[in-house]
Amino acid sequence: ESFKLDNGLKVFVVENDKLPVVSYSLIIDRDPIIEGENAGYVSIAGDLLRTGTTTKTKAEIDEAVDFIGARLSTSSTSVYGSSLKKHTEELLEIMSDIVLNAEFRQEELDKLKKQTISALQVEKDDPNSIAVNVRDALVYGHDHPYGEQVTEETVESITLEACQNYYKTYFSPSIAYMAIVGDINIDEAEELITKYFAAWESKTVPSADYPEPKKPLVNKVALVDRPQSVQSVVQIAYPVNLKIGAEDAIKASVANMILGGYFSSKLNQNLREDKGYTYGAGSSLNSDPIIGRFNASAQVRNSVTDSTITEMLNEMEKMSKGEFTDEELQMAKNYITGSFSRSLEDPRTIARFALNIEQYDLPQDYYQNYLKNVSEVT
Repeated sequence: ESFKLDNGLKVFVVENDKLPVVSYSLIIDRDPIIEGENAGYVSIAGDLLRTGTTTKTKAEIDEAVDFIGARLSTSSTSVYGSSLKKHTEELLEIMSDIVLNAEFRQEELDKLKKQTISALQVEKDDPNSIAVNVRDALVYGHDHPYGEQVTEETVESITLEACQNYYKTYFSPSIAYMAIVGDINIDEAEELITKYFAAWESKTVPSADYPEPKKPLVNKVALVDRPQSVQSVVQIAYPVNLKIGAEDAIKASVANMILGGYFSSKLNQNLREDKGYTYGAGSSLNSDPIIGRFNASAQVRNSVTDSTITEMLNEMEKMSKGEFTDEELQMAKNYITGSFSRSLEDPRTIARFALNIEQYDLPQDYYQNYLKNVSEVT
């Protein structure tokens, strides 16, 4: 069930009284942001939300959360809290204080910058992190928010003002959703959310346009040579114009499941079971509101790098020609059906579905018909 506050905040309630617990997920539905020379400031602004308000320090927030045995986390696009029902008012008081009265402090920013730089230094020696950075730069380009790179230099240049401006610009109920799951009914929820969030002031939030990444006309190879590596990390990727809820999205997920989406997929059977090149190989075909992506990957012994790439490209080509059996198609559909059905056991899934329908303008019966639409893929 759902309702909307006068300031524009849309609220979805999934009642589940099996446990005396209530969780609140606040989502900010903004466009991705190109961060430029301050790349990393948006993520740090999200972490700073947890570090103080005009009325409380980080230590006081931590103590208040611990005292009621709650969970609380923040990011640049979300604030999440969960507690026993009897403490729900105390939790909402803390959450609304963070959302309405966040106050960023220089000493907290300095700590987060130091932690971020330490993590980046560790990533420099991690082949998987290197591969993902190179892949994203190639697939999307540096002038796209999905392809920007966070470096030690960009983190060093992050200012308190940039983080404050992010919060002031994008935290608005006009682009926010609240999903409530647990031992609470719609009337209780409306009373509580009105009490704690009605004063949240609405504002106009800027939207953004980006260059659309195009897939390359020919196969391009980017090599990062690490003489000390005993394995190769192989990624084959390109952008795909596949929106969430698009007519082809379910067909694409079935096709990818056959190719590399689960243990019995063609890539894993070929590279792991038949050839013994790797512990695991797989692929993904992601839909996205801006631009989707295909990605096939494996980690293999250096000596079979060339053979691995040949086999991956062969499997992709055979897949695109429809060279798979009815049995492989049915197994993939069965796997998707089983995963979907199991996910329904978690009330948070229902809340996420409600948010997706609203955020991505999906048909109201999209998830009710999901399994039927999977079963009809030929």
